[in-house]
Amino acid sequence: MGAVPAPLQPLFRTSVQPYLRSWFGYDPAVEITKLRVPVLIVQGRTDIQIGVADAQRLSIVNRRTQLLLIDGMNHILKTAPRSRAENLATYNDPSLPLARDLVDAIAVFLEGVARSR
Repeated sequence: MGAVPAPLQPLFRTSVQPYLRSWFGYDPAVEITKLRVPVLIVQGRTDIQIGVADAQRLSIVNRRTQLLLIDGMNHILKTAPRSRAENLATYNDPSLPLARDLVDAIAVFLEGVARSR
């Protein structure tokens, strides 16, 4: 492995590497099958890090999941265009609100869980 670029040093510094490596052994599709509680899988359709197919794969392996796909939402839960450059620009703009529909959808899911108990 080559040198870590300077902007990524805080994320991949030597002291953090054992922690990061510890997560590489987990397969989310395997881990989600172990859950016996309702699970909400939230996926944005303009997420450039994780694809819709990954979220769909998770939703299939556990019947207690509910898949929520939000049009125009990216990986950091903000409204973002498909353009990679414009999408990435949202990552550094804390003034942007959460994607429309996200909070309401989470509230509806939690209300359903509370009612079923």
